[in-house]
Amino acid sequence: MNKKLLVLIILLVSLNSCREIGNNTLSNTQAFDYKALKTTKNINIDSLYQISSLCKEDTIKVSDLITIFRLSIKNKPVRNEVLDEALQISRKINYETGIANCLNRKGVNARYQHEYLKSTKLHKEAIEHYKKSWDIASYVKNLNSLGVAYRKMNLEEEALKYYYEALKLSENLDDTKSMAMALNGIGNAFINLEKYNEAKKYFELALNLEELNNNLKGMGYDYSNLGEVYMFKKQYDSSYAYHIKSLKIAEKARSKDNIAIINNNIGLMFQHKGEYERSLEYFNKALPVLKKFRSKRYLSNTFTNIGIDQIHLKQYNKAENNIKEGLQIAKDISSRENIILAYKALSDLYNHSNRFEKALDTYEMMTVYKDSMFNLQSENHIAALEVKYETEKKDQRIEQLNLETKVQKSNIINQFFAIGLLVLLVIFFIFYNKLRLKNKTLEIEDMRNNIEEYLVQISRLESDDCRKNKIDITAKLEKYGISSREAEVLKYISQGMKNQEIANKMFVSLSTVKTHTKNIFDKLDVRNRIEAARKAQGLH
Repeated sequence: MNKKLLVLIILLVSLNSCREIGNNTLSNTQAFDYKALKTTKNINIDSLYQISSLCKEDTIKVSDLITIFRLSIKNKPVRNEVLDEALQISRKINYETGIANCLNRKGVNARYQHEYLKSTKLHKEAIEHYKKSWDIASYVKNLNSLGVAYRKMNLEEEALKYYYEALKLSENLDDTKSMAMALNGIGNAFINLEKYNEAKKYFELALNLEELNNNLKGMGYDYSNLGEVYMFKKQYDSSYAYHIKSLKIAEKARSKDNIAIINNNIGLMFQHKGEYERSLEYFNKALPVLKKFRSKRYLSNTFTNIGIDQIHLKQYNKAENNIKEGLQIAKDISSRENIILAYKALSDLYNHSNRFEKALDTYEMMTVYKDSMFNLQSENHIAALEVKYETEKKDQRIEQLNLETKVQKSNIINQFFAIGLLVLLVIFFIFYNKLRLKNKTLEIEDMRNNIEEYLVQISRLESDDCRKNKIDITAKLEKYGISSREAEVLKYISQGMKNQEIANKMFVSLSTVKTHTKNIFDKLDVRNRIEAARKAQGLH
């Protein structure tokens, strides 16, 4: 009752959000809330469409029409004409985001109908419009969907290219949901390439993200994927443990289609292990549910694998019927992988039942599909030509992205902090060094000034008092054992003269002056010329 009331309120709000403009044309001011509407039971799609049809053709109306289309997928029947109208309006008003989103939706819808070639064309067309759009989040979803479509056609390298691009963009957006989707897509592509260790790495990264977000549905999907990896690695206990984890989540969510898919995977695991009766038990659990939900890809796989189990159990007539049923469904949806599986199973069946000619014919049919990327008469071969798929590249190692979300961001911040601190230290060192040099220069300048002051004082004293006190000074100098020639040298030192100047003044050699200077220093017990000048001044 509360949900019905909610629907009524939403409809009233939507009606009130339209205002009259003229000629009875209405303009929407607020788009439909898809998240609120999708949880409502028995929603009236026609009523919502009638509301939107009264409104002006603008971006909000396009958004509403896309929402109505999405709701129709769940509530049935699917309203493809509504999406067509949204695309038409988007093109009319040059709304790039609307065009891209409509093409993306059409691509997903085509994939659900197993029209994989059509799906890839629509998604690639959408890319060109997303490049002119602001909706990066939807662009990432489109890239992931394109990867899925290529993977369904077994074009793993094309799929990987778009998955990696989606992963890079979703990392920039910090969109963990899209990151997990891309990681799972990459892992599944590596499984098809039989690179199981690579696949395991990506599935574990996806599982870590889902656990951080506490997304049980995503965790269940990752558990199932890891179970498949361990199956191919022949680590059956680990495979079974992961599948059971996945199954418990699906049972808790009461998701019958997921339960059937997981039972199918468990059946395949027991088949690889060689326990065919137990494998058959799980396949038979999955079969009726897959028929009900019309999951043709899994249905084809289940029919064929039931036949494979029956071959090993020597139930040849039942096996033939089931394998042919699986083969026909695989051909209907152009599933190359399932076609190859069915032909190989038929060849084994005919070989076991001694129908060797049929065994050879079916083996040759399997070889045709296996050795050529696609049947020459099929649309899938056209797709292979368009993307110029190169089989020799399948053995090349795909470079793994270094995905460290929050840890990586933290490391970057720490690096920037360390660099900033280092820059500050360098600046401080340069400033400190300049300041130290400046202080040193000032100190030297001050010393020079003091020397000059002392020398001036000495000169003044010598000029004024030297004659009067010459006898006294000479007498005082004689106490230190200084000769008259050494006294003359000391006088010139006190006047600030250099050794060469003194030599020139006294008409003696430079070495003679140096000898007199050394004797003066020794006799006066001084270390340098300044101390000698000071001591000479004190003798006055």
